[in-house]
Amino acid sequence: MISKVLALCWLVIHSVSVYAQAEKFKCPCSTIGLADSWADSAGVSCYLIPVSRDAFNKSAGNFKLAVAVASPLSVTKEEPLLYLHGGPGIATLGNLPNYLKSATWKQIRETRSLVFFDYRGTGYSEPSLCPDLDDSLKRVADKLSPEQLNSHRNELLKKCRIKHLSEGIDIATFSSFQSAEDAENIRASLEIESWNVYGVSHGTTVALNLLRNHEKRIQSMILDSPFPPNAPWLDFVRPFAVSFEVLEKKLSEDETVSTHFASIRKDFVKAVEQLNKTPYKIAINDSGATYPFTGNDFAWSIWTALLKPASIPFVPLAIKEAASGNTNFLSKWVVAFNNPNAFGKFSEHQSKAILCYEGRPKNEADSKAALQKAYPDFTAFNIDFESDLCNAWQPKSAGQKLFEPVTSTVPVLVLSGEYDPVCPPLFGELTAKTLSRSTFINVPAASHAAIHVDDSIREIAITFLSNPSAKVEIACVGKRSKIVFLKSDLENALSDLQKNKRN
Repeated sequence: MISKVLALCWLVIHSVSVYAQAEKFKCPCSTIGLADSWADSAGVSCYLIPVSRDAFNKSAGNFKLAVAVASPLSVTKEEPLLYLHGGPGIATLGNLPNYLKSATWKQIRETRSLVFFDYRGTGYSEPSLCPDLDDSLKRVADKLSPEQLNSHRNELLKKCRIKHLSEGIDIATFSSFQSAEDAENIRASLEIESWNVYGVSHGTTVALNLLRNHEKRIQSMILDSPFPPNAPWLDFVRPFAVSFEVLEKKLSEDETVSTHFASIRKDFVKAVEQLNKTPYKIAINDSGATYPFTGNDFAWSIWTALLKPASIPFVPLAIKEAASGNTNFLSKWVVAFNNPNAFGKFSEHQSKAILCYEGRPKNEADSKAALQKAYPDFTAFNIDFESDLCNAWQPKSAGQKLFEPVTSTVPVLVLSGEYDPVCPPLFGELTAKTLSRSTFINVPAASHAAIHVDDSIREIAITFLSNPSAKVEIACVGKRSKIVFLKSDLENALSDLQKNKRN
């Protein structure tokens, strides 16, 4: 009996000690951009947690990363879940109030705490990269040609990189690998024995690096719209081509719809060419100022619309109308599915640091010329690799080891949306192939971030997290309704959409 009491006392003391370890990193939530009153009412605790500046050089010092933990909504013994955001370059915590209101995170939070953080160099996490560079460029923007402005920007980036290095900030330490090491540092500082991990888009690249190097601390993982280290494509052209082929296939399966949109690809090419030749003038404000909306802009707006199941039904009709010269809808179109704050505050310098390190073309097939020849219909997405910028800002390239497929025995649920123009289902299949306890689901009528598409997919994810070793039941996936494409009255449909958003 005495031994049991002593054991219980030790457990209580140990728990207090563990709690105290995390307490020393605690900070007012206003310190990391969240209102203290909101955080208190929402059950959110905030931290500034030190992480090694360089995982390979512990003497290089630390950065402090902004971390928020949302407590579970009910009494639970289930392990926490780490959320890894997409990007790179996108901060997480600025959008935390919206995340916690969403159906997905409300349900997952019911039985477990959720851990969020801003990646190094984004949001409220250190360091602030080249904070004065954008203002310097604005001061000379109207005095230089585009080529001169690019050259000046690259020179400023080079000077900034050298200055940062003298401050102990090495741009070479910005990578998916280092982001994963930061996450592991956060886990240890919060005294979490093991956790579950959810990653979306670029966050899956970080998650897979975490799995590669710290799988013993991971109970389960959900990879949503994965971009694995061994992804075959680093461009926008080929993923969009796959997504467009899915669109064409779905249109061909319905006789009435296929007749209505019989030449969707030709219409897309025609619309882009026409608008590049004669851009549509969109009013910026009441002063009469306008913005020239080009064919390339239109192509990227189609890409944006394909990201969300709610906007996919509008895509074929928008293409057909634009090809026919009926462009009046574009003023409503450009705002209907475009929310610049939807994903969080963006750090271009952090994004470029990672993309320059990990995104250099690997072979001739990745070159702009090769993609132009192979995909002449989608030239708008054929963005040349910014070699001059990268040579100035992040001249180093990742070694081949970073791109090797990840192997693991941790249970993993892999979700892909069949329309995804960023991370097509091919990437999900490739990810699952080397994970021996993985379940891959290509979600019909879904796109990027497929977990949010409906209650059935959320329930699959929640059930998986509660019992990751059990067989994943996916019968409901095949019962999902198909996309119903709009065939007429696009302007009124866009107006109704805007009214619904306001209400």
